[in-house]
This record gives sequence, structure tokens and C-alpha cells, in this order.
Amino acid sequence: MAPMKGLTVFIADLRKCRSHEEEERRVNKELANIRTKFKEAGLTSYNRKKYVCKLVYMSLLGYNVQFGHKEAVDLASSAKYSEKQIGYLAVTLLLPEDSGYMRGVLAALRRDINGGDDVSVCVALAAVSNVATREIAEALTEEILGQLLSPSASTFVKKKAALCLLRLLRRFPDATNAHVWAERVIPYMGHRDAGVTLAVTSLATALAQQYPDAMRKAAAFAVRRLKSLVLDNECPADYVYYTVAAPWLQVKLLRLLQYFPAPESPELRTLLLRILRHIIDVGQDAPRELQQMNAQYSILFEAIGLGIHLDIDQALMHESAALLGRFITSRETNVRYLGLETMAHLAAYIDSLEPLKKFQGVITQALRDRDVSVRRRALDLLYSMCDVDNAKPVVNELLRHMGAADLALREEMALKVAILTEKYATEYAWYIDVMMRLVALAGEHLGDEVWHRIVQVILGNEELQLYACTIALQALRAPVCHESAFKVSSYVLGEFGHLIANAPDSAPIDQLKALQSKMPSVSLPARAVALTTVAKFTNLFPEIKNACLRVLDRHRGALDAELQQRACEYYALATVESDVLLSTVFEEMPPFAERQSALVSRLLKQEGDTEDQRTWVPGGRDINRERRAQQTGETPVEAEADGKDKELAPDDPADPVEEPSIAESRRHYARLLWESDGILYDGDEVQVGLMAQYKPPAGRVGVFLGNKAAGAIYDISIHAFAKDSDSKDAPLSITESPGQSALPASLLPLAQARIYFDVTCHHVFSTPPTLRISYTQAGAPTVLELQLPITCVHFMAPVTIAVSDFFARWKQLGEAGLGEAQSVLKTPFLEERAGEWLRGVVGGMGFALIQGADPVPDNIVAVGIATCKSGEKFGCLMRVEPKPSHSLTRITVRATNDTLAKAVATNTAMIFDSK
Repeated sequence: MAPMKGLTVFIADLRKCRSHEEEERRVNKELANIRTKFKEAGLTSYNRKKYVCKLVYMSLLGYNVQFGHKEAVDLASSAKYSEKQIGYLAVTLLLPEDSGYMRGVLAALRRDINGGDDVSVCVALAAVSNVATREIAEALTEEILGQLLSPSASTFVKKKAALCLLRLLRRFPDATNAHVWAERVIPYMGHRDAGVTLAVTSLATALAQQYPDAMRKAAAFAVRRLKSLVLDNECPADYVYYTVAAPWLQVKLLRLLQYFPAPESPELRTLLLRILRHIIDVGQDAPRELQQMNAQYSILFEAIGLGIHLDIDQALMHESAALLGRFITSRETNVRYLGLETMAHLAAYIDSLEPLKKFQGVITQALRDRDVSVRRRALDLLYSMCDVDNAKPVVNELLRHMGAADLALREEMALKVAILTEKYATEYAWYIDVMMRLVALAGEHLGDEVWHRIVQVILGNEELQLYACTIALQALRAPVCHESAFKVSSYVLGEFGHLIANAPDSAPIDQLKALQSKMPSVSLPARAVALTTVAKFTNLFPEIKNACLRVLDRHRGALDAELQQRACEYYALATVESDVLLSTVFEEMPPFAERQSALVSRLLKQEGDTEDQRTWVPGGRDINRERRAQQTGETPVEAEADGKDKELAPDDPADPVEEPSIAESRRHYARLLWESDGILYDGDEVQVGLMAQYKPPAGRVGVFLGNKAAGAIYDISIHAFAKDSDSKDAPLSITESPGQSALPASLLPLAQARIYFDVTCHHVFSTPPTLRISYTQAGAPTVLELQLPITCVHFMAPVTIAVSDFFARWKQLGEAGLGEAQSVLKTPFLEERAGEWLRGVVGGMGFALIQGADPVPDNIVAVGIATCKSGEKFGCLMRVEPKPSHSLTRITVRATNDTLAKAVATNTAMIFDSK
């Protein structure tokens, strides 16, 4: 952008102003001149840009320049790049989100993104990222995604588009409909340009945090790209930084993998372990140059973090612990910080804390580090690596450091001391001593949760109560008693003061005097707690009732409404001539119900996420296991049990709703269980269709692959295979039909390829075959594995029998017990006249309908025979009993083979569910 003399002079004039009034006069003069110039018809492009830039500068100084918003939008809508550049800059800085001119901005953005050259597209994408309103996110997400996926777009535009989508996703995740297109960006992680891969990986990381199921394929792409960078050393020279291959990309790929579980594929798992071991081995050599060290160590710490998260090699974790022990003693502050943070991450997953306890002394010394961020990470690590064996020394060290700790760190330290003390206390006296010392040291930095929790623990443990009363009385008699300690002591004595009433110097009157001595110096809320204790003394100790009444009477005239109300109500209760009422109202509090400590909840709230969510929190293995269980909503055992219970049971209305793409795939599959042709898979890049013909015990299945992408797809491969197909006794064989043309080398947009397979049923089988399709699009390989809708039910042929014979054979099969399956399905879609659809389904599954055999007219009964090439034939009877008024349908199947009966029932349930 060429320099503007008028703008430079104006800024210089403002800087020379010696007072705000002088500046304001100069600004008002300029604003009046700009208003006049904007009204002129022949304003040149140069002057228009100059005046808008002046308005931007004045807006930054806090002046109202709303009259110039329209001019900024007009510049952004211009066809000239120089005007467009100034216009988008002004729009970004001047217009609020609710401005009425946003529609004009939206139109200009859409025009530039869809029809401009690369420079215009990039400046528009930059403007979208900076303005980023909800309306823009809803309207332009598809256009921006189109630029990323377009085969004709330049690499620079693709990078901008990916980062723009990332910005919109972070700001308005619900407005971008990312769940629809998330899977489509994954192949671009394998783009030939490392810059595009870097931008798309950042986008994929954000998507993986919100839609992990849709992004599960990204893990395989990340592992393969890491292999090329780490093991194969394949990296463009422009992205090699101090001999390290694309360190930013390596870090992002390693971080992305931390949002997925360990790969199920043994090949990928082994490859990933090789990559991690290579990174750790290389990282043990200390780099000479600072820049190389920063790049190498950033990769190393992410690799260790990924190894910890995957938790698939304990030997690797122990090796990492030894390596981290070296880093936490480094002279570099950044290295010490990362070493402590990563070791805390390790403590959240490692089976045994012994490798970490070797460095407990070094970690304790880090609490005195000059850098507060290092001190905070040392505190997290001590908190995470604490267990029953080292709880006392860790807690004592933290208490010793409490007085010298920063004010910002003291509250967090106090919370963690309270949690550790409660969690690992093996002696009741030690728990009380530590907690009372804690509230004395850091009471000003603690909320009410701490003293509330101390009281809850004491109420729930009878063994603590006697010792707690003794310590509470000592705290009240001390020269200085912190307010939190006063509240605890008051509450404890009010509940259990009678336990020490006979001890020396602990008589009821002594307890009351100790309480009274501290009441004038505490706050009003603390005095309110003390009044409740005095009221309870009237019930616990009748001998000092008059003294307690005098205390209550003095507070009946208190200025504070809370104190006055309590004193009046307690005095009225204590003077009622009814011992039963007094003992009922002031009876001992029952133990609190077991629940998660409020201290833990408060601490977890303080662990705020950055833009990338954390996959762990400080606190050790147990708390992270609970956190993962809460995120998934159920334990693996519960999930397995649910799967077994749901096989033939009605759907629970409380079940979570499936992702639309998964539900659509299930509908396609279920439809092909009773129809001969249709769509099997409908993705963003390809569509897979199916056409089948059966003549038991054989059949022919045609697979059609259509290209929906904007560019051609290459390296097409289509294979189908059945379980144990290599075995001689395989129940199902599937082979390519002879005499057909080979698949094309490439497939243009909207073109279609086809291949036929011959299938033969040798025995009744339970597992459908698999269809594997692989292709390459935009330089990224993709593999689809689909379940073919081919079951033993497809080799059924209809058989007609006499109406009177059906229930006779039905009874025979029931008594024989060879095979029976029954399920009750929820069918809210059925209307009063749904018989036609039901008959179509039963007939499509290969059954012959027996009209008039069932006494209930709406019921459907049918007969079929499954034929195998081995010569086996199995009869199958089916009865469908719909109840539209109850939205239920009962399916009962009886056959001479149990596997066949279950297959028919399962297929029917899937068809009904998809409806």
C-alpha cells in the first residue's frame, strides 16, 4: 500500500497535541472535513481510501466515526484490490457485529470468495477470520470449505481456507455444521504441500475434540505423515528448521493423536511405537544451538505426552520418566517447565509412581524456583505423584512452603493440601492437626468449601470427634484464632462438646467462655455460626442454660438482621417449657451422604482449557480415570452389558441420538436386507450402490462406485471377502465374476465404475462379508470398509403350505426347540393400515405369505426354506403381530436351525429400526 501524505500529516498533528482538548479540536475539524468530502460526487479513489484510513485511526483513539461505516463497506465491495484491502481493514476495525451494514459486507465476501482471483480470495478469507460473526459463519462456511476442497485452488488459498474454518469453528461451533463436513478434510492431511498439511492438521485437531467419531480416520493419516517426517526424513527443504524436519507439523500431528485411543491395527500401533522411540532416542542428544534445542525438545515433549496418553508400553513410560528427570534439573527455565508438566502428565497414567519418587527432592526444590510458572508446575507434580507412602512428607513440605508462597499460588496450594490430607490420612490425629494448621496458615485464601469439608469429615467419622473437640477448644484458647478455624471449632463443639465435658479445663462453662472470648473479633457470618453453637449448648448442657440465654439475649438487639433473627428464634426455642421440642430441634447432625468432595470439584474448575482441550488434569491416575469415564458417560463394562441387552429388546427412549451419517448408513444397509438394489454408502466423495440377484444357494452381487468429488479419483480397488474365506469349510464364498472388464485406472467426476461378485452359501453363517474400497483423491489415499448386506436369509426361497398346516408345524418346531427367536420392537411409524408395508418386508426377505392362517387379520405368517450348497435345507416359519395402537410389533421366528432363526429376527429388527 502506497504511503498517504495526508494521513501521515494528520497522525503527526495529533501526536503534537499537548492536551486532550487540543486533540479533540483537531479531530472534530478533520471529521467535519471528511463529512464534507464524502458528500462530493467526484471523490477520487486515493482520497476515499485516505479518509477511511483517518477514520480508522480516530476510531482507535476512541472517537465516534459511525458515519464512515458505509464508505468502508463500499471500499470492500470495490473491484480494485487497493480499495478492497483498505475496505476490509476498515470493516474489521470499525463495524460492530450487529451493524446493519453487515449484509453488504457478507455479499462482498461471498463474491470475492466465489469469483475472485487468489489475492482477492485470500484477503476475503482474512476478513472473514477477523470479523467472524454468526451470520457470516452460517452463510459462508460452505463456500470456504469449497475453496479448501477445490482441486483447482492454490496451496496458499487452501491454507487460508483451513485456518479460516478453524477460526469460525472455535467461535461458533454450532453455526458451522462441522459434523457434516468434518470427515471430508481428513484426506488433505496427506497433501503434498507441508503448509496445507499444517493448516489442515490444526483444523483437524479442533474437529477431533468436538467430533472424535467423525475424525477417527485422521489418526491413520497422522501416523503415516509422521512416518514420512521422522523415519523416512521426507520433508521439503523450506520446512527444515535447524536440521529438524517441519517441527511445527510434527508437534501438531503428535498433539492430534492425543485425542484418539491407541490404534486398533497392529501395524499402525507398531509403527507409532517405532516413531515415538525414534523421537525419544534422538531427543536424548543435547543439541548445540538454542533454536535446534527448542525445535527438538518441543517434538520430544509432545512425543512423551502421546506415549503417556496411549498407555500401551510401560517400558516406554519408565524410560520417559528417567529422561524427564534430567530435564527438570536443566538450567533452561522453559525446559524445566516442560519437564515438570510432562512428568505430572506421566503421573496421571503410569502404573507405579516409584520412578517419579526418585526425583521428589528435586521437585520440592522447584517450589522455590524464581519463575512462578515453574513453581506452579512443581505443585501440580507433587499433587499428582502423592500416595499413601509419601503423603506426610509432601503435605508437610507444602505446609512449610505455604507462608512464603505467592498469593496467587497459595489458594491452589491450600486446596491441594486439603485434598491430599483427606485422601491419604491414615491417622485421625494427623488429619485434624494438618487441617487446623492449614486454616491457620491460609485461611484468608480459602473459601467456605474447606471448613465445610472438615466438618463433613468429622461428622462422618466417630473416631475423629473426640480428638477434634480437644483441638477445637485449644484453637479457641489460642492468642490468635483464624476465622475459618473459629467456624470449625464452634461447629464441632456445638455438636460434640459433651464428649470432653468431663475432661480437665473442658467443662461446659469453659467451652462457652472460650467461644465468647473470640466472638467480638470475628465477622458476622462467623458470629452467626457461634450463636448456633450457643443455642445447642442450651440443649447439651442444662447447667449453663442461663449463661447461654444471656448471650442470646444480648444479640437480640444486634444491628445485623441475620444475627438478630437467629438470636430471637434461638432464645424463643430455649425458653419454651418443652424439653422434647428443644432436644428435637437441636439434636446432633447426622453424617453427610457420601459424594465427591467439593474441594476436588473446585480444583477441577480452576483447570481451565486453552483453545486445545486438555486430555488430562493434575491429580494422579485415579482422578483421570474418573474424568475419562465421565466424558464417555459409561464404563467399558456398562457399554458391553448394554450391547448384549439391546440385541432384541426395544430401543430405550433415553438412548443418545446417533450421528446423522451413521444413522443414514444404517438405513441404507437395512433397506438392502429386503430390497434387491439401492444405495449402500453415500459419502462426500463417492457413492456405492448395490444390485443383487439370488437363486439359492448362489447369487450375484453388483457393486457400483460413483465419483461425487470435484476432481478425479485414482488407484481404484474393490474387493469383497467373507470371514474364514480361505478355509475349506468356509460357510460363504465370494469371488469376482469371470469375464468382466477391469476397473478403470481413474474415475472422472460424476462417472461410475462397476464390478460383479458371485456368492455361494455352503452352510448357514452369522457374519456378513466385507466390502473394501480404496482410492486416491487430491493426493490423499482413502480406504472404505463396508459390511455387505448378504446374510443367510438371502438364500431363502418362498414355500407355500396349506393354511391349516401352518400352526401344526409351528407347534412342532416350538416343541422341538431347534431354533427360536423373538423380539418386541417399538414401531411408532405404523399406522392403522400398515399391513402392506409389513407384507412387502416379509416377502422381500424370501418368505411366502400364508393368507388367512392367523385368526387375527392384521397378523402376518410366512414360510421359507434356506438352501445350502452342501445339500442342507432348513425350514423357517415367521409370525408378525403388529399393535399400531401401542406402537409395538412382536416378531417370532421358528426354524430348524438356530442361527437362521436369529438372523431373520436380527434383520427384521434392523429394518424396523431404520424405518
